Amino acid sequence: MARPNQSALSSGPTPSSERTGLALAFGGGFARGFAHLGVLQVLEQNHIPISYISGSSVGSILGAAYASGAPLARIIATCRTIRFRDIARWRVSRLGLASNHRLGDLIEQVFESRRFEDLKIPLAIVATDLANGEPVVFAHGNLSEAIRASCAFPGLFEPVQIGTRCLADGGLVAPVPTRAARDLGAAHVIGVSVGTDDGRRGAPSNIFQVVCRAVNAAQKHQLEIWEREADLVLRPDVQSLAWDDFDRADEAIEAGAAATRRALPRIQKLLNPAADSALNLDARLEAEAHSYLWLAEASR
Repeated sequence: MARPNQSALSSGPTPSSERTGLALAFGGGFARGFAHLGVLQVLEQNHIPISYISGSSVGSILGAAYASGAPLARIIATCRTIRFRDIARWRVSRLGLASNHRLGDLIEQVFESRRFEDLKIPLAIVATDLANGEPVVFAHGNLSEAIRASCAFPGLFEPVQIGTRCLADGGLVAPVPTRAARDLGAAHVIGVSVGTDDGRRGAPSNIFQVVCRAVNAAQKHQLEIWEREADLVLRPDVQSLAWDDFDRADEAIEAGAAATRRALPRIQKLLNPAADSALNLDARLEAEAHSYLWLAEASR
């Protein structure tokens, strides 16, 4: 486990001259996070390789599942049937209303790897140290513990104790963990934000809505921080989905796919700027040729 404010990679952040590949940074948002699967779907269909993944909260679950080598179709099929009871067990205590121990069962069911070292794609997972409010970035060791810590939403789930640290939801300090993605060594980072508001209007009607809206208000002031590390930000249209709309997974997936399809030209330009420059040069040369032809005809 890393010290606060540091990557868990022993070599530290990669120098900019050595960065390669594309990283996806998946943010939190409970059921809205299924939109991340739509992003992966479109990138796969267009044969766009993913070199690194980072995740906070639900983004850590889906990012880790994909990084483990589990087929995307299987991940999507599992998400279509998952419900809140599959990841949580109500257990009222002084520190939270539920435990997320059941996430471990989900990892056993879906994932192809159990440790960071065995993943097919390098992964970083962000949690929050409740003792000092600093980010803790995992890139080695046990996946289940890191994911449970990153998904321990305050007020709902009990914090997760790892070593001497008391850890909570990574979205508190990294709503979209673009910095963690960059520190893995990525040349290009795409952030995917699905928001954390509860999807309902009017005054909050329960304690969870109060906490959720308070976190969302705080995260709005972090936009500039995490967006600065992203080359491109995708914002799937999932505002009509509530945090617990797990039965609307297909809607969230399609929203993620639609946002990615719209951004494909920008993604391809980002990954292959030389080809884009060549196309622009060809277009300019063609336009100049037409212009010369027009002038030649006009001067006859």
